[in-house]
Amino acid sequence: MLPLAAILTQAQLGGRPATSLSAEQRARLGAMFDAHHDLVWRVLRRFAFNEAQADDGAQQVFLVALGRLDALQRDKERAFLCATALMVARKWRSTPRREQLTEELPETESSSRPDEEAELRRQRAVLDRILAKMDDDLRSVFVLQEIEGLSKRETADALGIPQGTVATRLRRARVAFDELLREDLGDHRP
Repeated sequence: MLPLAAILTQAQLGGRPATSLSAEQRARLGAMFDAHHDLVWRVLRRFAFNEAQADDGAQQVFLVALGRLDALQRDKERAFLCATALMVARKWRSTPRREQLTEELPETESSSRPDEEAELRRQRAVLDRILAKMDDDLRSVFVLQEIEGLSKRETADALGIPQGTVATRLRRARVAFDELLREDLGDHRP
């Protein structure tokens, strides 16, 4: 995770360095970063980003938030950050990639047993495969509601769609997820 100070050092706002933010703006951005960075990172990770790409994408999301800080309503921050993360993910997926690293960096040390770590990696890989096969509209709603726990209203705000559409897509996403999971695990029961 890139610290907020590094993001601010690299940022430019309308030609002026982001380091010229007021103390109030810095405090607000810091609170937003602390409260929502992990959520933003996980949303990006669920859209087929590897960990390093999710770090880069999260940095982009908070740079956008920094640029819109004064206009951003406090009660809509989480939805705004999720919507921005989805836009960053879509943009990243639509641009041709240069050379992609195929190896994942080893995760940090954990107090879990090796067999537990292996099972968690297997489960994450299954989830990543299934999510990668889902339609973007269904995956967006599924990730935001089922995995990240956003409310229907927050999801609707993040995606710019009515709450009824969120409910319909979530229903369809759950069915698609169940079907893809059975297919992935080799269980083709009706």
